[in-house]
Amino acid sequence: MQLSLPLDTDISEPCSSIFERIKTCNSLPVLSPLASKILKTCQSEEADAAELAGLIAQDPGMVAQILFMANSGYYGGTRHKVTSALQAVTLLGFSAIANLALSFCFFRLIKDLRETSQTGIDQIGFWRRSIFAGVAGRALGEHFHYSDPELVFLSSLLQDIGILALNEVVGDEVAAIHEQAGRRHDTLKQLELEQLGVDHSQVGAWLAQHWQLPEEFQISILYSHTPELFQTPAEHQFLVDGVALSGLIADLWLSSSPEKTLETVKEHSQGRLTVSAEDWGPILHAMNGALPQIASFFHTRLGNWEDIRQTYRLALKHLAPSYQPQPT
Repeated sequence: MQLSLPLDTDISEPCSSIFERIKTCNSLPVLSPLASKILKTCQSEEADAAELAGLIAQDPGMVAQILFMANSGYYGGTRHKVTSALQAVTLLGFSAIANLALSFCFFRLIKDLRETSQTGIDQIGFWRRSIFAGVAGRALGEHFHYSDPELVFLSSLLQDIGILALNEVVGDEVAAIHEQAGRRHDTLKQLELEQLGVDHSQVGAWLAQHWQLPEEFQISILYSHTPELFQTPAEHQFLVDGVALSGLIADLWLSSSPEKTLETVKEHSQGRLTVSAEDWGPILHAMNGALPQIASFFHTRLGNWEDIRQTYRLALKHLAPSYQPQPT
């Protein structure tokens, strides 16, 4: 599927100059050759576990992190210790390991970009929101028995990638917009459209298309702030709605006023993807258990753990007041 995006159409000034700079920017994130090979392997009907494991084995750092996750409680644990990439693929499944590998590739890409960026947006905050959203997306996918929860995880993780692309080409303007928005992520899209003529979801979808990511990623990124506008193809409806909701859930841990954000989450969880009080308990509990392991996977500090647990308890109180977490 080839999406029709603003960057592919005839547009007027002043936006056209931004689009042209994005298209020709040499410092935009570039997929590593290994990530491209993993993507092609995932799209091949003839690919098997051994082929994927062979690719992963080329990167010792990636192998170590995948084995860490394969032996963690995030995937329910295993009877026997997982000691090889092939064993991980065989036990946990092609999709789970492929998306973990791609997540690790994207983490490196974003980390490298952060270290070379000259502008003032909060790169650490960007990555924290991405991780919280990814964990929320997978928890939603698992709870509602979506066919591929790992796809929801990776799509949620990448939903704001357009911010980094905009930062590379109009960094001063983006920094000013982020300062104006503060921690109110929901206002970024409006400010970007008003001041730049394009928002980060549109740019992110174009970047996913530029990377030749599957259409699921392009669509979920494009509609990450406007899931109500998505109509076809119907098989991607849960993915689109789940990714959009994952970002709002992530904001609970990043907002300066989580109580207000809770009302937004409640409002947006009563549409096509309806999340009841009975649903919220297991979803939030799964997130709470997963966050330390995902933080370790990405070598990232998500914040003070007591503050994170306090937000978890606050979310439970408001969204699932009768939920009693089961002992782990």
